[in-house]
Amino acid sequence: MIPGFTSLEGARALGSSPHPDRYDPETWEWEAALLLRPDQRQIQSDLLFDYQTNVADYTSWQAWLKDHRPPLLVLWGRYDPSFALAEAEAYRRDVPDAEVHILDAGHFALDEKVDEAATLIRDFLAKRKI
Repeated sequence: MIPGFTSLEGARALGSSPHPDRYDPETWEWEAALLLRPDQRQIQSDLLFDYQTNVADYTSWQAWLKDHRPPLLVLWGRYDPSFALAEAEAYRRDVPDAEVHILDAGHFALDEKVDEAATLIRDFLAKRKI
């Protein structure tokens, strides 16, 4: 998995979206160049392996969210191959006032929908006078 993940093809796969025209074509070359640097194969392998500790901590994170109910803005790409839509909506169980927005985008939703994301973020902060 790691050789494919740290390649140009792997970078492009993460960006899966029905709107590839929204990406600067050089995005993938830059991403692949960064992933091909010395030690990246090991770093990425360690990172992916360590993700299991995140999953193990979900219960405590969810408890913290339920107890503290912080202002929460969630921006999620509808076509993200790494994270399911149900995960975005799950935040509402813990923080009922959470603002959850499903964007017409892939994994790199902020790159694809920069104007929409910026507006949502500004509005969220303005409502809270942040």
